[in-house]
Amino acid sequence: MPVFPSHRRRSAAVLLAVAATALAVTVTAPAAASPTAPGTPSTVSKDKIRPDLRKQLESRDRTDFWIAFAAKADLSKAASIKDWNARGTAVAAALKQTAAESQRSVRGTLDSAGVKYQSFWATNAIKVTGGKRALVEALATRAEVASVSPSFKVEPPKVTTSTTAHTLSAVEWGVANIQADDVWAEYGVHGEGITIASIDTGVQYDHPALVRQYRGTNGDGTFDHNYNWFDAAGTCGATPCDGHGHGTHTMGTMVGDDGAGHQIGVAPGAKWITANGCCPDDTALIASGQWMLEPTDLAGQNPDASKRPNIVNNSWGSTTPSDEPILEDISLAWTASGIFGIFANGNSGPACQTSGSPGSRVINYSVGAYDANNAIADFSSRGSGQDGAIKPDISAPGASILSSLPGNRYEAWDGTSMATPHVAGTIALLWSAAGALVGDIDETRALLDGTAIDSPDSQCGGTDGDNNVFGQGRLDALALLKSAPIGAVGRVGGTVTDTAGTPIAGARVTITGPVNRQLSTATDGTFLSGVLPIGTYTVSVKKYGYEEPSVSAQINQDATTTLKVELVALPFTTVSGTVTDGSGHGWPLYAKLTIDGYTEGPIFTDPVTGRYSVRLPASTAYQVHVFPQYDGYATTDRTVRLGDADLTYDVSLTADASSCTAPGYRWNGAGEDFTGWTSPTDGWTSSGQPAWRFDNPGYRTAPNDAGGRFAIADPAYAGAKRFDTTLTSPAFDLSQQDSPQIAFDTAYYGTSSQRADVDVSVDGGKTWTTVWQKTTGNTFGRVTVALPQAAHRSDVRLRFHYQGRNGTWWALDNVFVGTHACVLADGGLVLGYAKDTTGAPVYATVARTGNPQESATTVTTPVDPNLGDGLYWLFSSATGPTELTATAATYAAATATVTVAKNAIVTQDWTLTRAGG
Repeated sequence: MPVFPSHRRRSAAVLLAVAATALAVTVTAPAAASPTAPGTPSTVSKDKIRPDLRKQLESRDRTDFWIAFAAKADLSKAASIKDWNARGTAVAAALKQTAAESQRSVRGTLDSAGVKYQSFWATNAIKVTGGKRALVEALATRAEVASVSPSFKVEPPKVTTSTTAHTLSAVEWGVANIQADDVWAEYGVHGEGITIASIDTGVQYDHPALVRQYRGTNGDGTFDHNYNWFDAAGTCGATPCDGHGHGTHTMGTMVGDDGAGHQIGVAPGAKWITANGCCPDDTALIASGQWMLEPTDLAGQNPDASKRPNIVNNSWGSTTPSDEPILEDISLAWTASGIFGIFANGNSGPACQTSGSPGSRVINYSVGAYDANNAIADFSSRGSGQDGAIKPDISAPGASILSSLPGNRYEAWDGTSMATPHVAGTIALLWSAAGALVGDIDETRALLDGTAIDSPDSQCGGTDGDNNVFGQGRLDALALLKSAPIGAVGRVGGTVTDTAGTPIAGARVTITGPVNRQLSTATDGTFLSGVLPIGTYTVSVKKYGYEEPSVSAQINQDATTTLKVELVALPFTTVSGTVTDGSGHGWPLYAKLTIDGYTEGPIFTDPVTGRYSVRLPASTAYQVHVFPQYDGYATTDRTVRLGDADLTYDVSLTADASSCTAPGYRWNGAGEDFTGWTSPTDGWTSSGQPAWRFDNPGYRTAPNDAGGRFAIADPAYAGAKRFDTTLTSPAFDLSQQDSPQIAFDTAYYGTSSQRADVDVSVDGGKTWTTVWQKTTGNTFGRVTVALPQAAHRSDVRLRFHYQGRNGTWWALDNVFVGTHACVLADGGLVLGYAKDTTGAPVYATVARTGNPQESATTVTTPVDPNLGDGLYWLFSSATGPTELTATAATYAAATATVTVAKNAIVTQDWTLTRAGG
């Protein structure tokens, strides 16, 4: 659910994430290039209907839903259009044409069905209201339809008011912190000529701090709201309003200035427009994003792309961590049109992996929040984001931010919602001063990144200069302007090849001089800088495996200096080998290798063979770091010295004896954690009255913090005044053990009228010896008792004997008997993939049939380019023909018999079908 990052509500956040997938499907070609004509039935209809929508249709015959189309407009050439008006018009026209052609047949079907619908061109989707199940199923058979998804709910924001006392200042602390006021003084720009928009709750347009900056202000006390206001929520009519306050607050931070010496905004010379698309419903949100590309008059007519804003502030996002592609198509269209869309990163901190979508997406520029002491705000969401990307991209003031509110008021609020407008306003300052950058999204992002103040914080990964807490660092408007191409400008470009003239893609080009820039060569080896101040520069080129040349370049006004750079290849050596288990099984291991100085990314072994291979420049020593991808193995660091010849370098990894969680290893003993128990099982017995329970009927304190079920003797919920009961284990074979112990977690609440005994028998239960006893007082935590009498005995049993009365109780969990040593377990590994009938990965559980303790779930492998998602690995203590079962939500269970080999890997892939499909 898209709500403002300053909200803390989480109840339905998943709804938007699921539905929005339908609004951002990825395809590789427009419908016109498809071999199947629009309207032709498809054979994968059931897979196009999202599970959430399918579930809705099980309980009702009509529902609202989205139809997403596969066709995408080609917007790749839009950035080359220099005229602002022509660029925006071309983008809108291409999107409209694609939508019209791909939606035509489906719209005819909807018209015939007599259902209400709304068509969108910015995301090539149709929202249907009250469609029947039969209609959904029919639409899903159409070749031009990519998916059919449920409508998603949105809620109005809940804000966090700052607890810090705050009075209106001449320049608010956030504005001064990023040195925006110094930009005003040194450069004389305040955002003039730039229009900022917001998708928010609306704006009080005549607020004293905002009325002069509103683009609809005529200057004579009258207003023209055409093209300046979009009532997406349908709550305000022809005049802008804000029934919440959030939109007025964020706009104040962007442009606020009351003309009386109170400057709350970063770019008070910029103009603003707005749409109240967040958050009445999904249609309003999507419609607002589309309106920004081509604003209309108040009647929704006469669209004009020349009136689109330069910047769109989005102080909203999913309330729970998400990487879902919310508003993805529209973000891409904004960029193609030259609009800089900026997003809050979320308020789910301080934990890592809490970034919210759309800010978490790679294509979007997101903002974290810090306080007046330059410390990250505890609420500010941390990365990483989509596919491990560093998030946020940058951080800005977001704690105790005083800004405007409806009713001509001011108040201080907290949130990344408050931080994001600081960056939006700063971009307005930059583009106002450096007109050549207007619409150049990539160059603007690079400048923001390159001038941010490094803020080291390693808690969530990254580097001192780019981490998952601050991103690239703290926003610095003055440094940004100092690095900007202001005045006479030119460019430098060229081609990077090897000595044979073959283009080299992905080479890093570093430009140093009056300003500094970094960029990479394209697939054809070409590069072209953004605009740069004229002067003399040094251009250096770096590509792994090549020498690193530098050349001089003179950049002249309104011209492009062209260079041809040849890279000389270094001699290479191939290093290959196998990573295996080194603690007894010897099987191949799936592992990641990183090599210091190797810039092509990590190397992964083949999960089945353990093999890897990499080419490295010869005659050099490398530090190699090996990271097992299975739990329970220790990492290792090795130094590899290379000569001129190829090298075979094998690595064995040891199982971590302290955790004993590596597949195929176990503690030297046996135990029970009572998982899933409702009555004694697995050879355990309960005698006496009343019996032990495993459902904690009295909600007593658990013996540990692990959760799950445990054994408890509780007279209060047994219908008896007194309690005398035993819980007895099956026989344990300790004949190979020299120094066995018993260990268990306990929660004991005792008085003088009760007693707890732990007894041991070494003769099969004929005689018993008490080894631990408790009467008065309370005991909580882990208990360990030596059992020397059980050494080398093959029929050892344990008995937990409790006597008590109402008001007392004893709970047990994680009982273990044996030697606390990690030993080899007989068995083999099964490895493979779980996919559906279309080849898409399925997040499934694979288990040995009848033995759920031996199970594994499939995982994602986003960093490994050689593997798809859906990989699993499972240890089986049974060898030979062994039956396995694969299960997954909404899929039918599948079974297979696999011949498991001792100390080896066998493969078993799964193709799961939809339940009822």
